[in-house]
Amino acid sequence: MELRKVTENTYYIPGPTNLGLFVEDKKAILIDSGNDESAGRKVLRLLEEKGWKLSKIINTHSNADHIGGNAYLQKKTGCDILATALESIFIQEPSLEPCFLWGAFPFKALRNKFLQAQASKVTQLIDTEGIIYDTPLQAFPLEGHFIQMIGVKTPDEVLFIADSLFSPEIISKYGLTVKSDIEKTLDTYSLLTGLSAKLFVPAHAQPTDDINNLIRINQEQIEIINQKIINYCVQPVSRERILQLLVNDYQLPLSSVQFVLTHITISAHLTYLNDKQLIKPIFKEGEMLWIRNGTNIQEIIK
Repeated sequence: MELRKVTENTYYIPGPTNLGLFVEDKKAILIDSGNDESAGRKVLRLLEEKGWKLSKIINTHSNADHIGGNAYLQKKTGCDILATALESIFIQEPSLEPCFLWGAFPFKALRNKFLQAQASKVTQLIDTEGIIYDTPLQAFPLEGHFIQMIGVKTPDEVLFIADSLFSPEIISKYGLTVKSDIEKTLDTYSLLTGLSAKLFVPAHAQPTDDINNLIRINQEQIEIINQKIINYCVQPVSRERILQLLVNDYQLPLSSVQFVLTHITISAHLTYLNDKQLIKPIFKEGEMLWIRNGTNIQEIIK
């Protein structure tokens, strides 16, 4: 783990999840804390080597790979933890994330550090937009990937955009990336198109001074998945069958974790396509099935 200086006061820490750091008068504000306690230990070591004191952690959202170092860092430094209202619930009760993904109390394979971080105490709730109280940083609403995700911009024009955009390599490897709300994801893309910064730092892509191409790639991915699902729905098809078709199409290796992440993303696409009146649910022989709008349902349910 290493610090990379971007401007006079802003740094980022590259890794599986890119972290942000803003330092002023030897007081550090960390933007997300990494995967687990090990990440927290490494962050603290970096700060101590520089003689900086960790004053706050701002969590962009509550996924375990963004809050995994919280508990360790808060215990060691007494730092404040800041998050939006809805994300704070998951940060303080991280067992809710696998429960949310599975739709009930999760079985053992889902109760792991990838989906369930150690609990930490959110000491300050922040709005999704505007200057974050008692800091020079600014929040931007970037919903869609998770419930109330934000981006964070430093005063020297570096914008940390969390999981709003994924790298072309990740999209190529997995075919689809985790979403909880497609409509809000598309709204986030529109917002990002209008934002300016000297550098944009996604959590899962290389920092760049121009994110327009990255936005285009991510938006095209959504359009491709939408069209695939519409094509599947020429005949009545269940959500699980749609998942199977997509997994086979992209040749994804499935695990319990990958299944629930894929499942929530497909559910988000079904919601979006239904709200756009492109597909609709029907019920036959104890199953919820999805079909294109305009199909003669009476012929199907006979």
